[in-house]
Amino acid sequence: MCESLLQACKGRRRRVITLGAGLFEAREVLKECTRDPSHPVEHSKELSMLVKPRQRHSYDLIVHVGLARYLEGKQREEIRADLLRERCIELSDGTVSNLCDRFLTYLEALHLARASQLAASIHEQGGYPLHLDATNDRGKGGLFVCMDGFREWVLVSGRIPSEHEDHMRPIVERTVEVFGDPLATVRDLGGAVARAVESLRKRGIPDLVCHYHFLGAVGKSLFDEPYMVLRNTLRCSSVRSNARALLRELRCYRESSTYDGRFGSGQGRENLLVLVHWLIEGDGRKKPPYPFSLPHLDFFHRSGQLTQKLQDWVPLPWSSVERRAIGHLESLVARPWRDERLANAVSRSDKGWEAFCRLRDVLRLTEAELPMGDSCCRQMVIPPIEKERLNEIKKATLKYLDELRERVGDNTKSPDPEAVILKYFNLYGDHLFDHPALRDENGSIMAVVERTNNILEHFFGQQKQSLRRRVGRSNLGRDMEDQPAQVALTANLRHTDYVRILCGSLDNLPDAFADLDATMLERTTPLHRDNRDSPLSRLVRALLDRDDYPVSLPNNEAESARISAPSTVV
Repeated sequence: MCESLLQACKGRRRRVITLGAGLFEAREVLKECTRDPSHPVEHSKELSMLVKPRQRHSYDLIVHVGLARYLEGKQREEIRADLLRERCIELSDGTVSNLCDRFLTYLEALHLARASQLAASIHEQGGYPLHLDATNDRGKGGLFVCMDGFREWVLVSGRIPSEHEDHMRPIVERTVEVFGDPLATVRDLGGAVARAVESLRKRGIPDLVCHYHFLGAVGKSLFDEPYMVLRNTLRCSSVRSNARALLRELRCYRESSTYDGRFGSGQGRENLLVLVHWLIEGDGRKKPPYPFSLPHLDFFHRSGQLTQKLQDWVPLPWSSVERRAIGHLESLVARPWRDERLANAVSRSDKGWEAFCRLRDVLRLTEAELPMGDSCCRQMVIPPIEKERLNEIKKATLKYLDELRERVGDNTKSPDPEAVILKYFNLYGDHLFDHPALRDENGSIMAVVERTNNILEHFFGQQKQSLRRRVGRSNLGRDMEDQPAQVALTANLRHTDYVRILCGSLDNLPDAFADLDATMLERTTPLHRDNRDSPLSRLVRALLDRDDYPVSLPNNEAESARISAPSTVV
């Protein structure tokens, strides 16, 4: 500007809603240059820092609604009620949704604006491991996330219609372009994500496979076929449902000595109920997910121990009620064995389980290292000790591989469990070890790249839990499709080191949003709420709506084409 005097040229009013003052009418005085009228008109800087031009809701209200929605997991009705009760601000459901969308847009723009500072902080501390994974719910709502494994920052996230390399590669390339080359990539066994990071692998960046996914893939290859026989046999025989009905009946005999049920009149001992409950549930402890536990196989093993447990827990003499109930229980247990395939399936499952447990012992993957493992069992990781542990695991694995090759030879196509394990090692063995370590100036190990992708597994679990809290539904298929990918960035606001670089503190977030220029907002990605079949769904609805109205026969070819052409109803 020419720094000449300004004079008021126009005044205007607009209604504004802020978190602190509520609803009020703002009067803005526009000023122009007294020397050169071609200079742009000056607007109120104070008002522009409070609320965006031609908008009604202030930045601090946007931040308040966004944090309540995505960090506190509140539903729209709760946010509206809190604002009305505490601030006397009345908003509609649609307004809350619009403010949430604006919050996500501003947050992504601010993330991009601070990307250079975030990248500088990352590389000043030695770099980052790039953890990659995708999630969906019942095949809907694909979300692909690239995360810094040391700091647990979401670097880039994107919606993908399917787990194909063409959809994943641009997101990976964008992450590397903005934040630089990672120390290593950590992924699952999917071929698409492997091809998406191929350019990094060619540059010498270690491409590591998650040990949990490796063991899970081996286990499923060993157990899927025989275990399906066990599962289907149990389902068709209804042995578990009948055993639960027996347990309910025995509770009535326990509670009353005069109860007269299908086993006659009398009373049964407590230990008989304990025996039936043990047969159904085992020891009652939480089991890790399949294939790290085989509950159906465990059930058949418990049924084989039933006679011995009867002698130990319910010794003779038996009452008439107990004798009839035990006879019924034994007939239930014998029912699945009528299937001729069962014995072979149990034998194959036992053999595969023995080999799988041996492999798991070699890789030393504990219950706490599973995504659904008990968090109480997790121990604090000391980086130098963890690095030494990984080296020991690698040595033990190499020794185990030598033993496998001696026993199996080149016959890796055999269905034998050890041949299956060796085949997987031949495919992924080069991606299992040599995890880079982050060192300080003195060479001391500060951090080691994790050997599992549990960081993202836990992240996706927390995101889905928060989404269930916000929408109040357990089936998230449609909600995952409606949720924009930018929601993943809101998890970064829980990390103080990230917030410090982004805006100093969450209290400064409204001012940081106000400082964003239009160019940075244009760089953000659209808030997609559609999936790949949304155009088809809209076309179906349009055609159905058209069919609801009586359509007269067309009088000419042009009218006929107008009615039948799909493009006219999209």
